[in-house]
Order: sequence, then C-alpha cells, then structure tokens
Amino acid sequence: MESIDRTPDAAEARAALADVQQAQRAVRDTPWPTWIYPVNALLLGALASTALLQEDRNLVFTAVCFTIVGVNTTAGYRMGTPWTLPTSRLFIALVAASGLCALAALLVAEVTTAAWPVLALAVAATVGYLAAGVVHRRSTGSPRRTA
Repeated sequence: MESIDRTPDAAEARAALADVQQAQRAVRDTPWPTWIYPVNALLLGALASTALLQEDRNLVFTAVCFTIVGVNTTAGYRMGTPWTLPTSRLFIALVAASGLCALAALLVAEVTTAAWPVLALAVAATVGYLAAGVVHRRSTGSPRRTA
C-alpha cells in the first residue's frame, strides 16, 4: 500500500516520537481511584491467607485471583487505561514484593503446620501493597474529579 504523504525529516520524526512518548507517560501516570489501593491490599492479604485453608484451598485461591483480575480490569476500563503499568519503578517493585510475599505464604504453608509464618507473610503482602499505593499516589496525584 502506497502512502502519498511526504516522508518527515529526522527532526519532525523525533518530535512526533517525543509526542507519542509523552502521551504514553500521561496514560501510564493516570491517577487511580483511592478505593483501589486498600481493596488490592486486602485481596493480596486474602490470597496469602488462603494457604491456611484445609479444604477448598485451590477453589478459594482461584476465586481470589479472578477477583483481583476482575476488580483491576474493571477499574482500568472505567479509567480508560486498562492493562497499563505505572511508570513508577518503586511502585512496581513494591507490588512485586507484595506478590512474592503472597506466593511465599503458599509455599511456607506446604512445609510447616504453623500458622504464624503464613499470617506474617499475608500481613507483609497487605502492608507492602499499601506502601506501594502511597508511592503511586505521590507520583500521580489525586484522581481528577468528574462532574
């Protein structure tokens, strides 16, 4: 397919690419609704706590996973930014650490019968995500008010 548009020179191409990068950053740094931070923190804690269940552990674990994905996807679509990751590396690192705490709780439950390590990891996952929420809010500001 041919294009009848003229080819931009190097300066015009750089400017166009800079505009695209600026637009991508604006989308990635869109403020999230305030309620999403504590909801995600509690859901991660619940995910880690499923390791304490004796019966239906896999079913509850799967249900919590689907809830996490569903809540975040729905919120992302309502904001107009589904499937985007924020630019804050500290936020991403804290979320990853929280997820690792939740995963570690599941692994620890397989090797010990003590509940306290699982509970400690569940609390760490929750607190870690709350800290990530603070980092994210500081890097993006408050959500815009819609009339």
